[in-house]
Order: sequence, then structure tokens, then C-alpha cells
Amino acid sequence: MINESRQARVEGRHWVSAVDFDPEATAGLDFPDPVVLLDSTLRKARYTAGATTSLDGFLRIAEALDGVGITQESLNLDWWGDADPNPRELELVREILAGGFGFRTSVYADTLIGERGREVVDLLAGIGTTLMSPGIVPAPTPEAEKVQFARLEQIVGHAADAGIEFTLILAQAGRRDFAQLMRAATLAADLGAVRIDLMDSTSSLHPEAMKLFVRRIRAGLPRDVPLTMHAHDDFGLATADALAAATAGAHPDVSVNGVSYRCGFAALEEVVTALDVLYGVDTGIRTEGLQELADVVMREMGVPRPRFKAVTGEYAYLKSTPGDVLGCLRDGERSFPPVSGCLHADTVGADVRWVWDSLSTDAMARQLAVNLGFDPDPADVTRVRGALDDAVAAIPGFPRWLTPEQAEGICRSVLAPVPA
Repeated sequence: MINESRQARVEGRHWVSAVDFDPEATAGLDFPDPVVLLDSTLRKARYTAGATTSLDGFLRIAEALDGVGITQESLNLDWWGDADPNPRELELVREILAGGFGFRTSVYADTLIGERGREVVDLLAGIGTTLMSPGIVPAPTPEAEKVQFARLEQIVGHAADAGIEFTLILAQAGRRDFAQLMRAATLAADLGAVRIDLMDSTSSLHPEAMKLFVRRIRAGLPRDVPLTMHAHDDFGLATADALAAATAGAHPDVSVNGVSYRCGFAALEEVVTALDVLYGVDTGIRTEGLQELADVVMREMGVPRPRFKAVTGEYAYLKSTPGDVLGCLRDGERSFPPVSGCLHADTVGADVRWVWDSLSTDAMARQLAVNLGFDPDPADVTRVRGALDDAVAAIPGFPRWLTPEQAEGICRSVLAPVPA
């Protein structure tokens, strides 16, 4: 764990504000103990438009998730109105369940609360499911609600006979009638649900409301059932909402790099590092493997690595402004405190690099020359900087910068030209 002692500064790891751990700031926090991530990367990757993930690619992603310590995974098996389940989803669920991974997989099926519920339970049992996830949507009438609840009781009993436990999924949680939601959650608790999965897929709750929402549900349940919270990124608040839910006692539902359909999802690596560094809460995730995990997911999906993504994005540890570049040249790229950041790249296993961009200074040129063993005079510095800036200006498109190797080569050619 990165910050077990809840310190604002841990050498080689991070340096954040001491106010994060002020008693006034932490007074209302009520994290689950322990916090357990529900990972949705596999099913979200399956739903990401344009992704080219193969079945072997999904298995490699699963192996990487297992490698960083994921213990709970969720998958979908949907009929989408057809007579049979989607064959690609069925193939993925079957292979993941048979893969021998260290995480437990819950399987949602959109036909569990329906006339074919018992048949679907039998199918799930036949492919090795031990945890199923029926979902109850808002019922339009009291009579429809009674039918839902009766079917839930029936399939839960049938599943128990097959050795399958259940979680209950409550979609559109933030926008549905709260009394109706609590009736469904209470029934699930009474029937022995191992978890209740709350989904705010439309991002209807801001972080402060999220805390209140989770507290009200916990207070209204007949027993302490673990809750999870699922939030999308419509307002750029998915990670903030996941953290807010965790501070009120719900486990975050996440995906690597926030991959998902539409606008994305709460990002696993953001939630993990924020919980660990800013709150001192252990998620059990091996943070030093987060960058590699993110790279595996994007590579297998065939989706470009997001440049401005927090924690694992290409720019997260890229140093380009004059002060940052000079700091890297003087003190080293992996120095501590981190150059212009709170989190050291080693914490998540990421690379740090500087580039020579269109913003430059004499100090940068002088330090680069010194690092290469030269003792430049002012005229030398002017020539080096001019050559580097000219080289950047000559680059026709993105990325308009020089790598360290390119910059060093130009500096050497100016100060120690090779004889013809």
C-alpha cells in the first residue's frame, strides 16, 4: 500500500496537501472495510464502439486484471430481444469462467427476471456461474412490481438449488422512485443477496448527492448488504462520484482507463490511486502494475492510448514546459518531489520523459550542454537553443517536439561537429 500511514508526503511516492488528512476533512468518511473494487473492464471493453478485441485479447486483459489484484469482475450475457443469448457474449462469459482466474465473476442476464428465468439460471449453471446478477428496472405499476418481485424470489430459489448466489442490479438508481428502489433492495437483502449493485449510468448524481444517496440506502436496509456504485462520465465526474460513493460506504465499480460505450466510466487507476494516496485507503490493488495494465487493455482493444488521461495517459508524466524540462535536466526525470506533480511515476509503473517543445529558454540549452560534458559560453548557448528551436519549427505536424535523443544529437552537432 502506498500511504498506509496517511501522510501528506511519502518519499519516492507522493507529496499532497496536509489538509487531506486534517480531522475536519476526514470527519465524515465512512469507507467500507475493506474497499473492494468491482471491475467492469471486460464487459465495458466489449461494449466500446470500434474496438477490435479478440477472445484471446480478452483473456490477456483478464490475466492482467488478475495480476494487479482484482477480486471481483462483472460480465453481461444478454439476449437483446432475440431467442438466444448473444453468441459473442456467451463465448466470453464461458471462457472467463473457465479461465481459472483469481477473481470471482458475476454474470448479469437481461432475461433473468422474465418468463424464461429458470431456463436462464440453468444455462448459467451449466457454464460454471456461481454468482448471477438479475436486474430490476422501475416497474410502471404496483402490479408489475409484484410480478417482478415474485419472479425474483423464484429464480433466486432455483439458483440456490444450483449453487448460485446472487447480487441485485438496480439500474437508473439516481432517477427512480426512492421508495420503490428501497422495496427492491429490501427484498434482495431478505432473500440473501451477497451484494446490491447500484447503477447511475446517466450520471444523475453529483458527488455531494451521491454521498447522501448511498447513506440513505444503507440506513434503509434491513441488514448491512455490501453496495457497489456504477457511474458514467457525462459531466466528467465519474471518478469523483465513485470516490464520493466510497466515502459513504459503497464499493466503486470501475474500468481500466474508463473504457466504455458513450462518454466513459470511472477509471480504475484514478480511483485506486486517489483512494490510496489522498485518503490512505487500501484497495488491495498492486499500483505499480497500473500503467502496464492500462497499456495491455488499450493494445488489445486496438484503441489509441488516451493522451490527456490522468494517471496512465501519455501526457501524465510528459515534461515539456521550460521549468519542467529544466528540472528534469538538473535533477533527473525520476527525482523526488516529482517534477510538477503530486504522484511519482514509479507508484504506477509509468515512464517519465522530457521533450524540447516550442517553449524554450537559454537555461534549458545551457543545462543540456552541461549534461553532455560541454562548458558552453553565452554564444554557444545561443547557437544550441537556436538550432533546437529551428528543428522544432521545421516539424510539419503533431507532435512538434524533439525527443531527448534528438535534442542531445543536435546539441552535440552544434558544439562538437564531426569533421567532414
